[in-house]
Amino acid sequence: MQATVFSPRVFQRNREGGFRPVFEPRIYPPSSVTSLLRFGRALRNKMDGQRDEIGRLNRIKRYVSPPIVETILNGETALFQSHRREITVVFLDLRGFTAFSEGTEPEQVLDLLKGYHAAMGGLVLKFDGTLEHFAGDGLMVFFNDPIPQEDHTERAVAMALEMRERGKELRADWLKRGWDLDLGIGLAAGSAALGNIGLGGRIAYAAVGNVTNLASRLCTAARGGQILTDQRTAMKVNRRVEVEPVGSLHLKGFRRPINGFNVTGWMAA
Repeated sequence: MQATVFSPRVFQRNREGGFRPVFEPRIYPPSSVTSLLRFGRALRNKMDGQRDEIGRLNRIKRYVSPPIVETILNGETALFQSHRREITVVFLDLRGFTAFSEGTEPEQVLDLLKGYHAAMGGLVLKFDGTLEHFAGDGLMVFFNDPIPQEDHTERAVAMALEMRERGKELRADWLKRGWDLDLGIGLAAGSAALGNIGLGGRIAYAAVGNVTNLASRLCTAARGGQILTDQRTAMKVNRRVEVEPVGSLHLKGFRRPINGFNVTGWMAA
């Protein structure tokens, strides 16, 4: 069986002096037609694969800051190998969330978390933080890795301050619904080990060290609307950030009390 395909050959002058296209049939053997069909299917599959890949990248960009996405796309995987580095860690969660979730319908809890995560996640991306994990109302973010940031502690403070302001707006809406929730934040700078951890195909890029424990415990100790940090971290940004002492904090897992400070805002220029 042969296939007949009409294709334009040339334009010929007609009797009126104009031009008209002349078509001539071309006879293609079955093997050529089969090859053409295979090529078309392969091209379509490739385009479908590229479309899926673009979709995956767009989903990644929702949760990971653009510099990290670019690092992944450029193949700079060495940045994600195990190493040690100074980072600044921020923990946040909601005061009153456990009681709220126990007495509220699951759909309402999910609706609240969607809005809360969207608000806080947007600020993580704005300041180029690395979101290590979020579970329920708790989020952990760190700075200065995998992309180095000389101002990582100031970035963390700036993000925490904007999160507190956004939290006030969310709280006002929640109170109208009868939900007494408020945001608490803990922030600490220090050395940590970083690298990929996980089981099987579930791999996460994580920070491990005393600094993560300290930020977590400071978050637990923070009252609604507070950003608690320790003395060492406060000294790193004392020329730009105003803090107020809150006294000695007895944090779980720490043998000695920690001198705590509440970050109140930026110093006046």
